[in-house]
Order: sequence, then C-alpha cells, then structure tokens
Amino acid sequence: MKFYIMKKRFKLLLPLLLIYLVSFSCSQIKEESINNPIDLIKLELIDSLVIDELSILRIQDIDVDAGKALLVSNNKNLFLTDLQGEKLKSYELNNDGPDGLGRNGAFGYKFLDKDKFVAQGLMTSYFIYDLSGKQLKKVPYNAKELYRITIYNNRTTFHPYMKDGQMMMIGEELNFFSAEESDPKTLGVGYYEKISNVYRYNLDTEENEILESYPPSWEPRANQRFVGNNLSFVTLHDSKKSYALLPLTGSQLFIYDLGEEISLRTEVQLQHPERPDLPPTISPDNAGNYSDYPAFGNVLYAGEYCLIQFTLRIPASQMSELRALSQQYWNTDEYKEAAMKFMKSYYILVKNGKQVGVINEMPVNGTVEFLDKNGIIYINDNANPEEERDYNVFYKVKIVD
Repeated sequence: MKFYIMKKRFKLLLPLLLIYLVSFSCSQIKEESINNPIDLIKLELIDSLVIDELSILRIQDIDVDAGKALLVSNNKNLFLTDLQGEKLKSYELNNDGPDGLGRNGAFGYKFLDKDKFVAQGLMTSYFIYDLSGKQLKKVPYNAKELYRITIYNNRTTFHPYMKDGQMMMIGEELNFFSAEESDPKTLGVGYYEKISNVYRYNLDTEENEILESYPPSWEPRANQRFVGNNLSFVTLHDSKKSYALLPLTGSQLFIYDLGEEISLRTEVQLQHPERPDLPPTISPDNAGNYSDYPAFGNVLYAGEYCLIQFTLRIPASQMSELRALSQQYWNTDEYKEAAMKFMKSYYILVKNGKQVGVINEMPVNGTVEFLDKNGIIYINDNANPEEERDYNVFYKVKIVD
C-alpha cells in the first residue's frame, strides 16, 4: 500500500519536474541570449531634428528635460534651439566686447544646470553665460602652458555640473605636463602612473584636481606593458552623479561615482569581433610611430547606456606606401581610396554597467554626436550629406531593447 502511494506521488511530481526543467532551460537560454556581449543591437530610425540654417551645425549639448539644444556652426556662431528645431536664440560671442570670449571663438559649449552654459575659450578662460548671452563669469584656464592641442569635430572635452551650489567641471586637458615631463622614452611604463589628462575643476574656487587616466586595473598598467601614450576620454552622465573613463588603448571602460570623494563603481570588459582584445606591446622609443591598432574614438554616457566608438585604420604596410607617394599623402586619391576601404566605424553598447551588444552599422548616413537618457542616438548628416540641402538634419535613432 505504501509503495503504491509513493508511486502515485512520483507520477504526479514527474510532470511538475519536467515543466520546471523546461522552464529553467528556456530561461537560461534567454538569459544567455540577452547577455551575449557581441549580439547585434537593433536600431530604429524614429525621427529627426531639422533646423533651418544654411551653415553646417554640430551638436554641443542637449538638455532633454529642459527641451533645449546648443549647436555651433562652422563659422563659429552659436544657436539655442528647442527639440523641434525652432531657433530660440542666436549668439555672437566671437568678439572682444564685454560679453565676448575673443575673436578666436571657443572649443565648445555645454549647458550648466537649467539656465546657464559654459564656453571653453581657446586656451584662455572658461566663460559662464546665462541663456540670454550675458557673460556672468570668466574663470582662468586650468592649464598654465600650451604644449599640445587636439580639436574634435564631434565631441566636447569638458562637462560642467552643479555640486552643493558650486559650479564644477570634469574633463580632459592635454597640457598638465610638458613634453619633457611626459616623455615615454624617459618614463617607460611609469608613464601610466604619472601622466593624466583628466581633471575636476571648481569654477568657483578655481581649485583643480588631476584625476587618474589609467586605473591600476587597466590591463597594460597592471601587466607593466607599454602600449603607447594615448590618453583617456571622459564623459559625464546626464544625472551628474557619475562619469565614464575610457582609456583609448585597451578594452576596458571604468565607471566612477562622482561624490565628494570620487570612487570606482564598476569596470567593464569591452569586446568586438573587429577589434583585438589586447593592444600590442611597443617600445617607448616608438610611441610616436604610426600604428594600425584601432584606438577608441568616442564615448557617450546617458541613462542606462554607454556607447563606445572605434574606427578601423589603414594597415601599416599600406600607410608606408602612401607616405612614400607624397609628403601630403592625405590629399592623394590613393589615400582617399584606402580610407574609404578600411576606415569603418563600429560601436560597443554597455547597459547598466555590462556590455550587451555591438553596432556594426548605423541605419543612416552621418556622424554620431549625442546620446540621450532615453536611448536615442543623434546622428549628424550635415557635413557630407547624401543630398545637398539648405537646412540641417540630425537623425534620431533609438536603441531597441
């Protein structure tokens, strides 16, 4: 009798066990599919930001909550628009007047809170303006000397924010160290412990704090390998409570909490089938030589997402041939053909501190310039449009979960 009851119970439990195993197996498959870091991410073209302006515009900053955007033209004029493309204000700041920032213009513009913006003068000062264009404050530059300069068309290198009522900023600056102080031939792998281009600057007190560019767990530093003197990019999260640090060489992204004390929150290992996981070891004596290693070229951080870009380079052997053709090889047809063939951009997507996939091609022509907290990528199709036009278009492409 006891045996019969146990046998009956077993028959009842068996279907339940099978259901559980099937359910568990399906959830495991689904989890593995979701977590595959090199899955292709789906993108959807949802809209565009159209601005009636003849000169080519570039996005400097977007405040989604306020519904405003800052854009600069190729003739250095600055525009404030809403997110439907209507011009709210145009600024003429490239002058020596009381509200001007000098005739050379600015490297970039970024919103500061809801009612101000900051202009980065040409190695002179940071200028704080209200949205009417009145200059509220002029703050000395946080580097005393000019040793080197890099200008980016599709990104800004400084990120202002408010902290306990004070105006703060984090960013990148190449001029904290002279050429002699930062010579890889002298420093070797010690370069990564001594040299940094990342800072936090108090625009009220003018206190400048140099932050780390190469964390101790960054693979080349941890393994005492010299892989070049590429520095790091930094970008501020839209919440203003964290930032992403991306050494341009290697395959690691670092997310920091931005409090009174800065602390590392998480480290993300990045990978893409078109990019080697480890950069090659090189001699410090050859730090300035051409390399076809695909260093990172941009990082955007907002909402749940962080988007990292890299571009393949022309192979070193072919570059040697191109350089032998002409001192101005970049103007030759051969170089332009090689660039079209090899220099393709790819993207790695991180969500909530974990790589979730890759993007091998954007659905529209143009350059990625901005990512907002809703997972919308803004693509600039104005510098080299497929069709000529007398207005500017920024495509809005949404990341599809």
